[in-house]
This record gives sequence, C-alpha cells and structure tokens, in this order.
Amino acid sequence: MHIPIPQKIYNITKRLRTVDEVEHYFPGFLAFIDSTEQQIPRPVDERKRRAYYSGKKKKHTVKIQLMVNSCVKY
Repeated sequence: MHIPIPQKIYNITKRLRTVDEVEHYFPGFLAFIDSTEQQIPRPVDERKRRAYYSGKKKKHTVKIQLMVNSCVKY
C-alpha cells in the first residue's frame, strides 16, 4: 500500500507580484508561512555548537520562520 503523489493545481510557476494575483491563485487565503536558515558565528561552547550546526548548510545557523497573515492593498 502506498500514498499517491499529489498533483499540481497549476502547471505554471511564476512569482506573484500583487495581492490580486495571490487572491486569484489562493482564494480566501489567511496566512503564508515560510522558513529559512541564517548563518551565525561558530559558538564557543561545544553543546551550543552541536545544537546550532546545520548538516544541510554545513554551517552553524538559526532557523527563522516568517508568517504573513495580512495584506494591505495599495
């Protein structure tokens, strides 16, 4: 038994530049969430070094999460 791979809703990939374009592709959206890693200096303490090391980036990083839940129309 396996889980089917979800299909794309839209075949195009483009950057949405206006609130109207976002509303067209995501009607009634409430919030967008994105996350990234930001590099920090190498910690001196060995325990902190292990906690902040990212094997993906091969650097010491902190994780940052952004959430946008309101848009202002111009």
